Amino acid sequence: MIIDVHTHTFPDRIAKRAMQRLIEKTGNSISPASDGTLAGLLHAMRHAGVDRAVLCPIATKPEQTKDILAEACAIRDGARGEGVARHLIPLASVHPADPKWANRLRAIADADIRGVKLHPYYQAFVLDAPEAIAFFKRCCDLNLIVQCHCGFDIGFPHDPLCGPERVANVIRQVPGLRFIAAHLGGWLDWEASAKHLLGEDVYLDTSVLRHGREDPHALRLLREHDPDKLLFATDAPWMAFEDGLRFVRSAGLPPDHEAAILGGNAQRLFTISG
Repeated sequence: MIIDVHTHTFPDRIAKRAMQRLIEKTGNSISPASDGTLAGLLHAMRHAGVDRAVLCPIATKPEQTKDILAEACAIRDGARGEGVARHLIPLASVHPADPKWANRLRAIADADIRGVKLHPYYQAFVLDAPEAIAFFKRCCDLNLIVQCHCGFDIGFPHDPLCGPERVANVIRQVPGLRFIAAHLGGWLDWEASAKHLLGEDVYLDTSVLRHGREDPHALRLLREHDPDKLLFATDAPWMAFEDGLRFVRSAGLPPDHEAAILGGNAQRLFTISG
């Protein structure tokens, strides 16, 4: 089974506009592999042989959390179609500046949604600030998975709010937190990821985009990090599934390690049946 733990979609009515806005924000330096809709994601998955994908919405404003949770429940429960429910695992999202964030997290846990997606740039917070640590402790208490953008961001060309050293601070202060550090722990900062995160109790996802597919430090992370703590990911639609698969396979890993990264680890983490 192949499982991608990091994908994005937008509602059909705004997908084209939202995608164009994000492309422009990066100075037209990225090119999507699909159209950003649920149907487009499922089509790309079928074409590449990807069995499941985790949807990662981001609450860029506190008031968006409730609607994002409602949509996650609708996707899971089949309101968006049987194929969507069968192949996609939705996360929720909470804005850390929401004064009711603790209640929001409880509502997500009570709804049996697996976890939350965070993005420190789009949500304007520092990953290891004291208030963020309190947030993560609550996630840990509720057994919520945290999927978080880490490292630089192509649309925000300045020092990372969520670099690998900050990731290390979080996981040491919140033992037991099921934290997925996207982009191998730090996009465009893979040397620092190797320095601070190799061997730590943190999941790293493999969504390096085109910038990292031949980076020696990114490949080192694939080869040397705990093989049970690596998760296949593409950040679709920003990376094609085929490119993401080629990147993982380029590391020349033992077959059992490769199989764990491509699906086995995610199957256990998200309790996905066959």
